Amino acid sequence: MQTFPSHETIAYLRQSPAADPATLDLLQQTQNFETTFEQLYLNSYGAAPDFAPNQPSLWKILLKRIQQEICGQDDSFRSLIQAAKKNPGNATLITGAITALVNLSGIPLPIDSAIATAIVLYLLHIGIDVFCEWRNPTPA
Repeated sequence: MQTFPSHETIAYLRQSPAADPATLDLLQQTQNFETTFEQLYLNSYGAAPDFAPNQPSLWKILLKRIQQEICGQDDSFRSLIQAAKKNPGNATLITGAITALVNLSGIPLPIDSAIATAIVLYLLHIGIDVFCEWRNPTPA
């Protein structure tokens, strides 16, 4: 598995009207999802609060909350990501995934289209099934 999405994958995302072009540029520049998220958060909301030195990063907390929201009984978002992964050139699917993520109600911080673009690209890259299983492993 590639460690980061190819330029072709990012080019497909650029076709989506909901994908934030500046986010895609930043992702190509940093080639790191967490660094991109931190910069986007800083740009939109200022410095992230630092509650304790040994706490997980805001990125990791956000991923955990997203996992709780999208990997449960309602698999509509999961299905949307699976369909977009199968057809990354479909701008409608990508737009739908970004819009759905922006509108999730159980996330503890606001997600704008820039942050949602980074998260959707992350989910497309690693795969929604891997994300859900990795975050919530089934007992052996």
